Amino acid sequence: MRQIFSVRFFAAVGAVAGLFFLLTTIFATREVIESDGGSDDVAVAFHKIDLVEQVFSSSNGRFQVGFDGLAVSDTSFVIDGTRSLRVVAGTPGEMLCPDFGQIGACAVVADLLGEAVVWFALVPMGANKTVRMPAIDTLDGGLATLVNGWQVEFAPVLDRRCGRGTQTSPAEEFESYRDFRRIFGDDFTSIFDIDDRRLSAVECRVRVPYAPEPAVTTTIDATTTTTTLDPLL
Repeated sequence: MRQIFSVRFFAAVGAVAGLFFLLTTIFATREVIESDGGSDDVAVAFHKIDLVEQVFSSSNGRFQVGFDGLAVSDTSFVIDGTRSLRVVAGTPGEMLCPDFGQIGACAVVADLLGEAVVWFALVPMGANKTVRMPAIDTLDGGLATLVNGWQVEFAPVLDRRCGRGTQTSPAEEFESYRDFRRIFGDDFTSIFDIDDRRLSAVECRVRVPYAPEPAVTTTIDATTTTTTLDPLL
């Protein structure tokens, strides 16, 4: 009887099995590195924000985002008398505005591909045509990457707000955004100006409900300031 399985056959099978084991090890190691070694880490999805506008109404009053993070049905968000933004069923998105349905109560934040909506979020509208967003993580190349992965343009100089101040207790002042960031870590809110179409200010010690918990702990008193944040950021 002819020998069906030769030594060369078993060697080839062993090589394939070894290559599979090597690739599995590499990808498993990469996942551990990317998650910073923590089992509770949540992956951040990055979205380049191309549009931030106030929403005055919706063509679908029952519009919802399902538990799977996808739009349940089609709708058009009315931005003004001449513009609207169409979202089709199945588009990834987030419903972060509890007052959706009330005139002008929400703003839409969207990642676009041409005129098509790739991803969107509905968030509460702020005062004076502003939208409050999570803290800034990094500033690079004209884009601010927020701690929740949103990427938006920012002004050359960010207005740094920390209390209104009174005659007996003046508002805190900071020489620069870097100084502000060093003190507060990511325990602050970014403020997007719709008319200016970019982040224009930061406000300390307040966070939007959908912002991740601060990654650093900062202690401030009259004599000392301690933080775990990289001072070079």
